[in-house]
Amino acid sequence: MLGSSDIVDLFLGERDAEILALEEGDRDIVVVIPPGFGESEASSTIQVFYADEQFQRAQVGQGIVQGVLDEATIRRASVDQRLGIEAQAVESKGLEYVDFLVPGIIAMAIMQMGIFSVVFSLIQYRQQGVLRRLNATPIRPHNFLVGQVFTRLLVSIVQVAVLLGVGVLVFDVKVTGNFGYLFVLAVLGGALFIAIGFVISGFAKNEEVGAPLANIVALPMMFLSGVFFPTDTLPAVLEDIVQYLPLTFLADGMREVAIQGASLTEIPWEVLGLVVWLALAFFAATRVFRWE
Repeated sequence: MLGSSDIVDLFLGERDAEILALEEGDRDIVVVIPPGFGESEASSTIQVFYADEQFQRAQVGQGIVQGVLDEATIRRASVDQRLGIEAQAVESKGLEYVDFLVPGIIAMAIMQMGIFSVVFSLIQYRQQGVLRRLNATPIRPHNFLVGQVFTRLLVSIVQVAVLLGVGVLVFDVKVTGNFGYLFVLAVLGGALFIAIGFVISGFAKNEEVGAPLANIVALPMMFLSGVFFPTDTLPAVLEDIVQYLPLTFLADGMREVAIQGASLTEIPWEVLGLVVWLALAFFAATRVFRWE
């Protein structure tokens, strides 16, 4: 059985965990009800912690809590004193929707650059006979793919740097993580979606076929992979499916690094997902690639 000291330790541990979640921006307010609250000779005050940058929202929450306590005070048979609250501000990261949105937008931009730029350029190369002439050289398909991936990754890195710069300087996005980790994820994600673009271009004979195929692949991920809203708001069936999409791994990974300050070792699921998808996509690209 738990002793009184064990109960106090458990209570304090849970309170500290919730306050930490408040500091991280995962809570709006935290209501702490002490042991024995409302009993005779016990505390008649509960603590309400709120984020210092969410004062107006905290006022609404405190009003709701105090209203419940006032109703409880009236219903008590004997009232020695009014049940009340003790409000305390907590310094938080002050994350806003734009802090959630920008990493997702960067991931989406990487996907669009990788898929659409490759699909349309490869189709044009094939129609103009460029690939046919390259086929007459000793170059092998995997050599050509690696070269294309490398050059386009440079563009992807520049793209990420520009978007991050605009987000931080113009929209005051709070990036608490390591920028180097973000660029590592950008390289993995860029290589992955470039490889997917090669796979699509292998099936598309012309632009009339390539554009619909690219949209069929990209649009569902754009709206279901947590770019604009958290995936946990989706129906349970969809949530179980979209967590395995390539863009979900990239968006979640970049968001964990940018917002939570995670390192690559702290997001093994996202990194592993990107690596596995990259290996599958590159293997498929070498199989379906056509010179003509």
